[in-house]
Amino acid sequence: MKIQSYILLVISSCFYFFTACSSNPTPETDSPQEPEAPEHIVVNIPSADRPTDMALIYHGYKSRPAWTAADLQPYIFRENNGKIEWLFDGFLFLEIYAEINGTEYDYGIANGNKIAPGKSEWENLLQKTFAEGKGPDGIEQTLDSLVQLGIQPPYKRQVMFCLPNPQIQCKNWGILNGRKLDFHKTADRLLAVKWYVERILKEWETKDYHYIQLAGFYWLHEQIDTHSLEDGTIIEDAQLIKEVQAYLKSLGYPLIWIPYYGAAGVDRWKELGFDIAYQQPNYFFSLESPINIITGAIGIAKKYNMSLEMEFDDRVTDPAYGKRFYTYLEEFEKAGAWNDFPIAYYEGGGAWLRMNKSYSPEMKKMVKALGDILVQRNGKFSVIKK
Repeated sequence: MKIQSYILLVISSCFYFFTACSSNPTPETDSPQEPEAPEHIVVNIPSADRPTDMALIYHGYKSRPAWTAADLQPYIFRENNGKIEWLFDGFLFLEIYAEINGTEYDYGIANGNKIAPGKSEWENLLQKTFAEGKGPDGIEQTLDSLVQLGIQPPYKRQVMFCLPNPQIQCKNWGILNGRKLDFHKTADRLLAVKWYVERILKEWETKDYHYIQLAGFYWLHEQIDTHSLEDGTIIEDAQLIKEVQAYLKSLGYPLIWIPYYGAAGVDRWKELGFDIAYQQPNYFFSLESPINIITGAIGIAKKYNMSLEMEFDDRVTDPAYGKRFYTYLEEFEKAGAWNDFPIAYYEGGGAWLRMNKSYSPEMKKMVKALGDILVQRNGKFSVIKK
């Protein structure tokens, strides 16, 4: 039986074990006794300072996967001739869109038909992120099932969460501490961010995870805006970001940014208030994009001491886009990026899952090609904390 299939049986067994332990039936002397469930093993796994390979997990919009343990397993490990090999060691849970009561919201920046979400929509994202058996729960359950088989990850898988952008366009975000927040004030925008972080920390503590660690927070908006209000007041996102960074630093967490190619401020990302930054090439998304934006992105990352992002989505099934998938692998290899940078992976909200499920020989080839790189890079840029 393949290890992946057996793991699902272990997860089911663990569920039975916890269910059985929650009840205390009175034994009957004439009835056969139920066999005792095997002892559930919990082991101490060391943590690390940052992920080497971080998958972007879009979680919350109607078109996203459920992100159960079965969905997340292909991101966490693969089986190769009976041996477990580790894949992504970091997972950034983020979302841009939400549809609530027939209304479309955008957590990054209001545009088109999507409006800026308020407090209740931020709360909705929290509830979806920490839904029972999904998201971080799914990673924990997959790792736990391996531990029950005596297979331990070298260090905890690292989880990060996005921070919704407190958009000044949101004129009625909601009430906090008995007062309606005004997002024309940086102090109020900061209060909303702090509230969200505190809610995440509370949910995280309630979960009592053993095999994943909270490793940081991600600034969702990919550019740094300056807003000019009608009364002439200037509001700079840079001021807010620095205050968010200081707050997170007091809690022991870094602030992460993944700007698009050409975004203003990349050359001073540390000065702006970020602790870790990944440069997007944006090469995959248009067949008109020239190859030099990959080499350019690598050059920017090297010049400004950034990390890099690899990008693909479901269009890899199209040969023209599939060729671009391989171009990333090849150009990163030529430039030494696989040896020089931690990397984040945009995969379109579930493409890697669907590629793993595909029977297409070409999809299997792609999965193996990137999987081999991930296995080889396992923990390359992650310092283990004993």
